[in-house]
Amino acid sequence: MSSAIPQPLQAWVNLAGPAKVIAEVRRRLEARGAVSGEINVPLSDGERREIGRLLGLKWVTSGKNVTVAALEKALVARSTTLLLLAQSLGSLDDHRADRARKAAARQGELDAAGSALVGAGVPEHVAQWFIKLRRRPKPGTGKLLSHMKQVASVWTQLPEAEDQPLSLAVFAARTTEDPHALDKDTDLGRALALLITAVTLHQAEPAADLAARIVPGAITASETWRSLWESRGIVCDQVSSVVLCLNLPLVGRAPAATLATAGASCGEPIWLTHRSLTGEWAPQAGLRAVYVCENPAVVEAAADRYGADCAPVVCTYGWPSSAALTLLQGLERAGVRLLIRADDDAAGQKITAKLLTHTPDAGMWRYRLRSVGPSDTAKEYEEQVLQHLLEDLKQVKVE
Repeated sequence: MSSAIPQPLQAWVNLAGPAKVIAEVRRRLEARGAVSGEINVPLSDGERREIGRLLGLKWVTSGKNVTVAALEKALVARSTTLLLLAQSLGSLDDHRADRARKAAARQGELDAAGSALVGAGVPEHVAQWFIKLRRRPKPGTGKLLSHMKQVASVWTQLPEAEDQPLSLAVFAARTTEDPHALDKDTDLGRALALLITAVTLHQAEPAADLAARIVPGAITASETWRSLWESRGIVCDQVSSVVLCLNLPLVGRAPAATLATAGASCGEPIWLTHRSLTGEWAPQAGLRAVYVCENPAVVEAAADRYGADCAPVVCTYGWPSSAALTLLQGLERAGVRLLIRADDDAAGQKITAKLLTHTPDAGMWRYRLRSVGPSDTAKEYEEQVLQHLLEDLKQVKVE
């Protein structure tokens, strides 16, 4: 204890009551750098009498709390201060400075993490939302920045629109050296899928409230998970990637040939998987044109109306899967004329642009490519023009 504190005070501060009060004073000084007001700590009658040796009998009987002003006044009369008395029990930690350093470290890591994503091509708005999600590592420890650097590294290696689809396991091995690093039960896999969701929404609607529109826990639902990755040219597995077709007779040893031809024989829509299209297959002789749509409702209505007499139809069922692209590319290489369309909205325009990237010789089916901006509200769904589409499907038949 400092010798600057008079001996009677040194003895007083070691008593139980004064010790409680000075301990609270030290806590506040360390937390805030200053202390004022009342020192409200629980005191027994004996402890109040001990404090009364400094503050007087009148205070003891008053029942009031100890106040900083009363302590300072009594200590000044004894040639010391409350701060000196508190310091006499040991050096005071500067918790404010510690908090400031930790806050600076947290903000510095948040800034660096955001910069890593933006540098990888993620929009600033999306990056700031993404790094602050509840399940992200807490900033200030280095873990958030490390995680975001890994996310950014994988993001920059996502396939381009014109690239052929590849499997998720192959992509994971290529980008992380671990074929399971992007599985849906990994933090990195879920983070990338969530980022794909957010960037896709932001591109379609730049003013969209990401927090209100995106539910992080929903991305691992099987169909959602598959479609998210396939929207970026990555196939989760070959059996969950599907395409719907009607009256599309194929030949060859690939399972799809048997399935599609059987469906065509009775006019029944058939789902083909990417796996079933693996191997040798080709369109049946005489197949010259195939209509391509986005919505199963078109296929179902055509099957109901025309059955086996309907023109061949392929339905992407939303965003073109690897199965759809494999089928359509194979048909085009074989000389089949593809006539494509989708809903005429922002998503549909992207679907047709994607199809044209992979089947550049395709024509339009009652459809016009156009630029769709954030303020565009014009929409026309395939169901709204269904009667016109059905008229076209009656005119062309498999020869």
